Amino acid sequence: MKKLFFIGALAFSAFTFANKKELKTEVRQEKISVMKELTKEQKNVLALLIQWWSVSYTNACGGTNTVFFQSNNADGSAGFIRELAFAVNSTYGDC
Repeated sequence: MKKLFFIGALAFSAFTFANKKELKTEVRQEKISVMKELTKEQKNVLALLIQWWSVSYTNACGGTNTVFFQSNNADGSAGFIRELAFAVNSTYGDC
């Protein structure tokens, strides 16, 4: 009886795992095909959604640090200021 249960459980798990792998490859192929369909203009727009910014400031030791950070928020908005503050605060002690 134990052997029959073990064989049944083994067969069930083999079929279950086999189906999941097929579904994962299908989803990945769909994502890749969608990415390939973007035109050059669409890719340029996506690249502009997140912009790079730089800020120079005097650090704790009296030297000058220049930090680059990414932000997709408008200049001067609360989100932009939060990202700017994080970039400066995370490198302020670096001498």
